[in-house]
Amino acid sequence: MVVADERDSFQIGEFAELVGLSIPQLRRYDRLRLLAPEGRTASGYRMYGSGQTGAARVIALLRSMDMPLADIRRVLVGISEAERQELFAEHRARLEARLDEVRSLLDAVDQLTMKGTDTMSAPTASPTELSSWLHYMPHLLVNDIDASVAYYEEALGFRVAWQTTDRKLTALASGPIEMLLVVPWAGEGPPPAQSAYVYVEDPDALCAEYEEAGATIVEPVATRPYGMRDFVVSDPDGHRFTLGRGDDALRDVADYYGLERDQIAVDPDWLRNRGPVTGR
Repeated sequence: MVVADERDSFQIGEFAELVGLSIPQLRRYDRLRLLAPEGRTASGYRMYGSGQTGAARVIALLRSMDMPLADIRRVLVGISEAERQELFAEHRARLEARLDEVRSLLDAVDQLTMKGTDTMSAPTASPTELSSWLHYMPHLLVNDIDASVAYYEEALGFRVAWQTTDRKLTALASGPIEMLLVVPWAGEGPPPAQSAYVYVEDPDALCAEYEEAGATIVEPVATRPYGMRDFVVSDPDGHRFTLGRGDDALRDVADYYGLERDQIAVDPDWLRNRGPVTGR
């Protein structure tokens, strides 16, 4: 255990243990200019000062609450008390929206476990659809699992949720939800590339953050002919993710989808109420 005594500087591993952050997180926050080390050794190793422990612990605390990095940056830079209260109120509202989802699922479970309830019978219609998908977990084949995990942690802000002891399966998470399953590729040549579309709250801010962290941006953020505003990022094995949201122009291209303008909700309530899912 590292203790902040009379020392003025710490190597990255010592500092990580001291403030409750991981080494990949500190590297990423350096790339994002959120928490840069005070200096480097002659060999290039990051060195952190004792005066940085306060800011680092604030970051660790707010990330434990799943607060977006953009909001954490505002807190560190300094905002008024009124702005701080508004920022936390907005984040609380996002968390409450998630809590409402969990409560609806718990209510459904309770209905099936109540005494006198025939759990083998089909449940009556309710606002909760038991067959709904909860989240999408792409199954990605990669050549170098360590390099891929490092890229997802440092450039895209994911964390390792769990890993099998034989290292043949790694689950990466963004926020509280496991999002990606990473598996070593044992075939000939490169693994087959996969792609997915991911709905995000602010594609412009996220694209800028990813660029700062060294992610491979295949297509910069833009409003597309099909009405979405998004950008494309890829990993070392060529897997691509398009991250975006509905733009006002989406209604203008309703005929592209064979729909009427009033049939398109640019920001559907069920998406907006989920709030952002970030490892940023």
